[in-house]
Amino acid sequence: MQPLEGMADPLLDILVPHLPTSIAPSLTASSRAVLLSDYIQHIRGLSVSSISSETAQLNASLQNVERSLTNLAINSRPHLISTSATLEAFTDSFNSLALSIPPLSQIIPGLKSNVSQFHPVNDRHPSATLLSNVDKVLDILELPSLVLTCVRNGYYAEALDLVGHVRRLAIRYKNVKVIEMIQAEVEDALLEMTTLLLRLLRENVQLPTAIKVISYLRRLQPFQASPNPKLELQHIYLLSRMIHLKSQLQSLEPLKSIPEKYLKRYIEFFREFVFAAIIGFRSIFPKDGEGDKDSSNDGSGTGVSSTQLKGSDYVDDISVVDAGEQLLSSFIYHTTMDLKKTVKEMLPMIPDKSSYAVLYLQVIYSSQSLARVGGEFWGIMADEEDRKEYVAANQTNPWVVALEKQRDLAKKLKSY
Repeated sequence: MQPLEGMADPLLDILVPHLPTSIAPSLTASSRAVLLSDYIQHIRGLSVSSISSETAQLNASLQNVERSLTNLAINSRPHLISTSATLEAFTDSFNSLALSIPPLSQIIPGLKSNVSQFHPVNDRHPSATLLSNVDKVLDILELPSLVLTCVRNGYYAEALDLVGHVRRLAIRYKNVKVIEMIQAEVEDALLEMTTLLLRLLRENVQLPTAIKVISYLRRLQPFQASPNPKLELQHIYLLSRMIHLKSQLQSLEPLKSIPEKYLKRYIEFFREFVFAAIIGFRSIFPKDGEGDKDSSNDGSGTGVSSTQLKGSDYVDDISVVDAGEQLLSSFIYHTTMDLKKTVKEMLPMIPDKSSYAVLYLQVIYSSQSLARVGGEFWGIMADEEDRKEYVAANQTNPWVVALEKQRDLAKKLKSY
């Protein structure tokens, strides 16, 4: 046997002729030649005694390799079967695809013709438009919750601005269901806002807040659609202030066990809140035109008309301003009648008659204080009926006596 090509090792040249003919050709592979060369170098490094045992070690290594291959074959049997089945299925699919290629090549020209007639840009235009405006759409969908948040946190001006925006959208995009639903939700939020504003008027609000509340109410739909929004708002304002006054006076109920103290506090509350209500009315609903004239004393001493008006008792020739003045007169009249009733009920419960004059003077001061804003009520407190009762009893009217004392005191103060 000829030495293997590329092998220049003398020891290998000696061994090759003694190798089986089935092994020698396989050693021509470059990878195996390298391994064989490395093994020969390994043998050269062995001692003579170790070389005799090399055959046994090679046989043991061979058995280990065979054992490992056997275990690998047993453990990998499912994977080998699965791989074989997959390879077989892939071969069948590939063969089927090869058979389908000729018919497919016949379809391609017709497919090209159909593609040339297809306009995907036009078909996708609505979706592309929606996608490019998704932020604006989300802003519109969030308008109802934003309005409700503004209302519940007291940002009424911002809420009304958003409502105006929604109404403009409803006009611009008519018959769009989403816009109609959004507008309906916004209108529900406005109802809650109306309730909160009306409730706020019944609290102890300062004049700037009351002016803002009325201005917000003017912008709401119920009042915008009303034929007389100003008159309705005047009625609501005075009614709310009367309810607030009564709630404040009810807080004095525990003091009834001390009649004199109760009456003093009652008169103080009356003067403070009625004065504030009249000032608020004049500021929120200022007079305009010649229809508003300062009314003279009509015998009741109120300084304004004390005619009691109810609902639709207004005649056609009465202006809105005149009707508002009559509403204010009615407010003063009813609150004063409550004061008069309370004074008459509580006075007999005060054992010290000398304190009557002090209380009478306190009422007179209140009347004169309100007279500065057109709310003098002295004529109601000491009306003709009271005078007749005292004349019949042959007694001096204590109201008249108190009034004379007050006038004398005023004269003395002016003389200084």
